[in-house]
Amino acid sequence: MKKPTFPTAFGFAPRSTRQGAMLIMIAVMLFMFLITMAFSIDIAQMHLARTELRTASDAAANAAATELADTLDRASAIARGQEIAAANRVNGQPLLLAANDFDFGSSQRQANGKFQFTAGGVPLNGVRVDGRRISGSRSGSVPLFFGNVTGTHIFEPQVSATATFIERDITLVVDRSGSMSGQKYRDLSAAIGIFTALLNDTPVEELVGLASYNDTATEDAQLTSNLTEINDAMAGLRTGGFTSISRGMQAGRTIALRGRPPEFVDRTMIVMTDGQHNRGPEPRVVARQLVDDKVTIHTITFGAGADITRMREVADIGGGRHFHALTGEELQAVYREIALTLGTRLTD
Repeated sequence: MKKPTFPTAFGFAPRSTRQGAMLIMIAVMLFMFLITMAFSIDIAQMHLARTELRTASDAAANAAATELADTLDRASAIARGQEIAAANRVNGQPLLLAANDFDFGSSQRQANGKFQFTAGGVPLNGVRVDGRRISGSRSGSVPLFFGNVTGTHIFEPQVSATATFIERDITLVVDRSGSMSGQKYRDLSAAIGIFTALLNDTPVEELVGLASYNDTATEDAQLTSNLTEINDAMAGLRTGGFTSISRGMQAGRTIALRGRPPEFVDRTMIVMTDGQHNRGPEPRVVARQLVDDKVTIHTITFGAGADITRMREVADIGGGRHFHALTGEELQAVYREIALTLGTRLTD
C-alpha cells in the first residue's frame, strides 16, 4: 500500500518538514526567552547595586560629618567614613572609599529650604561623599551575571551623598504622671543625663529646653546652651497625676517659639510618655500646629502600657521617628541614638 502524499502547492508540506520548522521556532523562542531572562536578572542586579551604593554612601557621609563635628579633624572624618562605608556591602563586596572621595565644605540652607554644598566653603559644616563602583575606584566596577549573553559585562554606578552638622533648638517634653514614679523616673533622669552629656561633646550650637506634664504642664527650663540646667530641672520635678501629652507638647511649643528663627536652626521636639493620653486636647492636633512652626517631632514610648499607636502617629505627622523602650537600659539607648543623630543630617 502506498503511503499517502500531501499537496505542497497550496501550503501543505510533509509532516517531517512541518515538525522541523516547529522545532526551529521553539528553539528561537527559547533563545529569546533566555536573553530576556538574562536582561531582567542583570537589570535587577544593577538596581540593587545602586540602592546598596546609595545606602553605603549615605552612611559614610553621615558618619564622616558626625566625626568632623566631634573632632574638627578631616583625617579622622575620612577614616570614620571609610570604616562605615566598608561595613556596608555593594554587590556582596565592602564599599571601599579613597580619601579623595570625601569633600569638605559649607552647606547652607537656601530660601527654598534645600541645602547647597560648597566644597572648601566656610563655615566648615558639611561632608560630601562620592560613592563609586567604577573602573579605577577602590572597589572596582560591578560585574554582571550574564555579561557574555547581553554584551554588557560591567555596571558602573556613582552616587553623591552630603551630610551636614546643623545647629538645633531641642525641646524635651517628659512625662511626670503618677505612673512614672520610682524607678521609671530614675531611669528617665539617667537617660536625659546621657542625652545632655553627648550634646555637650559636640561643637555644634545646640540649645535645649525642658517641659514636663501630668494632667497639667510646666515650662521647666528655657532653651539654653548650659545643659546642666536641664539636669537640674529634671532633679526638681515631682511625679503624680494623670496624663496630658498634648498639654506637655503645648508647653514645649511655647519654649520652642522663644528660640532662634527656623531659618537659622532646626527646631526639634522629643516627646516621651509611659502612659495613655487621658486629659486635654488631642496630641495629633498639637502636632500639626508644631509642624506649622517648623518643628520636627520625635516620640518615645516607655514601658508596656505606653500609648504606642498615638505616639507613632504624632511622630509621622511631625516628620520624625518613633522609638519604644521596655526597660531603663533601652530608654538610655534611645536617647543616646537620638543625641548622636541630631547633630548631623543628610542634605543631599
